[in-house]
Amino acid sequence: MATWSKKATCHSLVIIDELGRGTSTYEGCGLAWAIAEYLAKEVKAFCLFATHFHELATLADDVPSVVNKHVSALIVNNTLTLLYRVRPGMCDQSYGIYVAKMAKFPASVIQMAQEKQSELEHYKNFDFDGTAEERKKII
Repeated sequence: MATWSKKATCHSLVIIDELGRGTSTYEGCGLAWAIAEYLAKEVKAFCLFATHFHELATLADDVPSVVNKHVSALIVNNTLTLLYRVRPGMCDQSYGIYVAKMAKFPASVIQMAQEKQSELEHYKNFDFDGTAEERKKII
C-alpha cells in the first residue's frame, strides 16, 4: 500500500498530479476516481487533484466536500493563452491540440489529431467542444 494511504489524515495536504498517466484510459480513470473518492470520504484530507479525466468532475455531485476548479485559458484568433488563474467549476474545453500547435508539431500531425478526435467523439457519441450543452453530457 502506498505511504500516503497509510499516513494521510484529515490534517494532511495531498497533491496528486495526473494520477493514472501511462495507463489505459478506463484503468487510469478508475484508479483516479477510486483514490479521489477514498481521500474525500475516508481520509478527509485536503487534496489538490490535477487530472485530464473530465469524468471525475461528477464526483462533486456525490461527495459534498469535493469542489471542482480549473485553470483558465483564453483562445483568440485560434491562439491559446494560458491565464494561470484558478476558477470555479470544471474546465469546459480540452486544449491538447492547441498545446501541440504551440509546440510546433507539423500541420499534418495536428490535422490527423483533429480527425482522430472527431472519430473518437463520434464513436463514443461525445463532443468536447466547450459549449454548455456539451458539458452537460459528461456531468
